[in-house]
Amino acid sequence: MFQNTSFKAAFLALFASLILGFVDQFVIEVSNEAGLWQFQVFRALIALLMLFCFGFFKGTSFKIHNFKKLIIRSFAVSTGLLIYFISINLFSVSAAGSGLYTAPLWVLIFSLALFKTPITVFQFLAMAIGFLGALFVLQPDFKMLDSLFLLPLVSGLFYGLGMLLTGHYCQEEKPLILAIGVFITLGFFSFLVLLWFTFFPSEKPDFLTKGFQIPSLTFTWLTFIQALGAVFAVTFISEAYRIAPPPFVAVFEYSFLIFASFWAYILFETTHSIAALYGILLIILSGLLLSFYQKKKLS
Repeated sequence: MFQNTSFKAAFLALFASLILGFVDQFVIEVSNEAGLWQFQVFRALIALLMLFCFGFFKGTSFKIHNFKKLIIRSFAVSTGLLIYFISINLFSVSAAGSGLYTAPLWVLIFSLALFKTPITVFQFLAMAIGFLGALFVLQPDFKMLDSLFLLPLVSGLFYGLGMLLTGHYCQEEKPLILAIGVFITLGFFSFLVLLWFTFFPSEKPDFLTKGFQIPSLTFTWLTFIQALGAVFAVTFISEAYRIAPPPFVAVFEYSFLIFASFWAYILFETTHSIAALYGILLIILSGLLLSFYQKKKLS
């Protein structure tokens, strides 16, 4: 069934988005219990424990083929994710989300600039359609045009760069190693920031500036759910980018918006506007066009 690696990569990306679309519904509940940095540290610790236990149980080798390239890739992905979470606190979720979902376009740009990968007009148009669909779903506020408004776009830049480096730098690395690299990096930098706000507390602490707090039962089990979902999602998406061309895989990440909308309706009966529904259709069209192009190219 999965002899075609492109089909397998698409399935992995879609399934990762399905998982993330579910677990991310509970981020607001987590923010009511503790700060961002404590959440990231605890999530990373739980995720790493799961990954190492799984690796030992399956007898998976933890050998790293290129430590330097793994660090570069992990730093890029982690930076993008952390900036995204910071952006949520500074701006609306739609503004932060629209920035992060520029990642596929950054993949195309970096593919051309760094690796001289030719990008066809058809590919660019397909990705542009997906990006337009994301804007319809997220409906960002473009009235905020100061320098800080660029922050969400920077998250997409770093995340897109990290996904591109997965295919070009880390093809020999196992998905387990790639996931461990991301969570170690996320946990390490979050721990440093958490220490700062713990010993130098903010006068008006919020989700972004809270120091360490005694974990509540609610925080613990919500963080566990987040970690479990993130472990599977990060592993699947890393494998997708490792085995297939990044521009092909990137468009399937837009499906996160579809699954997030689905879970929001199932769990909280949250509905979307007509514009958002049109956006979802554009995202699906983008994925179908790029999938068809890749299949034709490989045949």
